[in-house]
Amino acid sequence: MRIVSTLVMQALFDRGGLKVAFEHIRNLVIATILIAAGFETVKRFDTIDLPGLSNPMIAGYVVAGTGCILVALNFLDGLRKLATLRRHYALQAALGVGYLFFSVRIVQLIIYFRTHSC
Repeated sequence: MRIVSTLVMQALFDRGGLKVAFEHIRNLVIATILIAAGFETVKRFDTIDLPGLSNPMIAGYVVAGTGCILVALNFLDGLRKLATLRRHYALQAALGVGYLFFSVRIVQLIIYFRTHSC
């Protein structure tokens, strides 16, 4: 049991695993805020009056689409980094599914908070 905890501590702190996890979460949050902003623009396109923006609805879809692409790229980067681990494929698959679940839940949570703000 002590060997497992030592390996986990080395992976998280000595090899930069914690830094990579926080970078992925930061990138995911930024991309999700873009998605939420795009959908909020689409939802309220009739009240938005910005000079030089002829159709805010199209701009909202473009911003939301860009955010979705960034979320997908962040997920693919995470999978690529998980694939470099020298572990069993079942562990990599479980980590990939967990990463996907966690990513989707963060996206849902941030969109909820962004669109249902006070």
